[in-house]
Amino acid sequence: MKRALAPSRLLGRIGGNVVDQVLSALSNVALSIVVARSVDAHAFGAFSIAFLVFGIAIAVTRAVVGQPLQIAFSAQSPEVVREAAARAFGFALLAGMGGALISLGVGAALGGQTGLALIALAPVLPGLLVQDSCRMCFFALGRAWHAALIDGVWTVLQFCALAVLVLTATAGLGSLVLAWGLAGTVAGVLGLIVLRVVPRPARGISWLVEQRELSRFLFAEYVIGLGAMQLAILIVGAIVSANAVGSLRAAQVLLGPLGVVGAAVFQFAVPEIARRPELDARRRGLFGLGISGVLGTITAVYLVVLLLIPDRWGSALFGDSWAGAALVLLPMGLSSLASSLANGPAGVLYGMGQAQRTFRINLIKGPILLATVIGGAYLWAETGAAWALALTEAVVLPLWLLALRRALAAPVPAPREPLVQAAG
Repeated sequence: MKRALAPSRLLGRIGGNVVDQVLSALSNVALSIVVARSVDAHAFGAFSIAFLVFGIAIAVTRAVVGQPLQIAFSAQSPEVVREAAARAFGFALLAGMGGALISLGVGAALGGQTGLALIALAPVLPGLLVQDSCRMCFFALGRAWHAALIDGVWTVLQFCALAVLVLTATAGLGSLVLAWGLAGTVAGVLGLIVLRVVPRPARGISWLVEQRELSRFLFAEYVIGLGAMQLAILIVGAIVSANAVGSLRAAQVLLGPLGVVGAAVFQFAVPEIARRPELDARRRGLFGLGISGVLGTITAVYLVVLLLIPDRWGSALFGDSWAGAALVLLPMGLSSLASSLANGPAGVLYGMGQAQRTFRINLIKGPILLATVIGGAYLWAETGAAWALALTEAVVLPLWLLALRRALAAPVPAPREPLVQAAG
């Protein structure tokens, strides 16, 4: 039986998760600013498309590599985790190479600035996927500070390279994408060295087959969640205007720090539950409710502060985006509040490997989101769409609580022998 983890070590792990998420978020924002100030609007749009492709590839890889590592192997010994990671990273490399070929082909076919950005992304995409997979493996091992380390190295190398390009007047679209991607690849190599793992592409498909019970639900959740949200945003733009979409985006930026904290806590919660199968239902339930209570309090306080900011302060801090954001800030903030309250039950469910239960919730959430956003946008423009998002999160919140209650009441299955032991 595992020893109870000291509060100081728990706080240390949470701190590592927060630092890692802050580094990741700030580096992405700063990168966008540097690129936007270095190229014209059309080239920045092309960069945004390449970055979107990168984001999709990362999300897909997490669904079949990172999250299964956290859920299925957090309770295993470091040796077993490293052996599993070798095959998981092998699949990440295969996925990266496949994505690189697609990016290269589409980029060559499109041509222009968008084609250039996609062609520049192709050679660095495998390394970027391995770097993110290393982060997920560090979380599975309870070594969040090492994840923060490789993200910190990426950030430093990235901006050193970008500074050289800007100062030497060679900051074109292709060179900026390559500098960013090569810095991430170097950070990924550092992650492999720290983990003492060598990717095994020849065993990558076997990893996918062995983890199919988890990854098929996690991947489907991603497709449903991404599809519903992106389609909802497009609908708002079609029914109302592009400015309405801008207002929603601006509010999301203002609420962005809550997303950083929520993501950090979630990345902490999943492996902590997964590596402690001896926890009884009561302690798991208290763990989830505790996370929801902490995140809910932080969200409520932050939202109150935002709502109390005078308009002149908001305009000074956020410029023209403040006016649109102020219209939808309350409903968007309430949506974040409901989402933060669901974070605790979700973290426990994922940690318990209850992918089927979480998939069902997201399967219900997608149609509700689309229906309410269409109605809200048609009747009350962007304000109605924002309240529709809040209503969706509020409706789904009891489903998370109910799913957690049912999962805790169900008999706990015997721990599964990791397939990597037989493979070893």
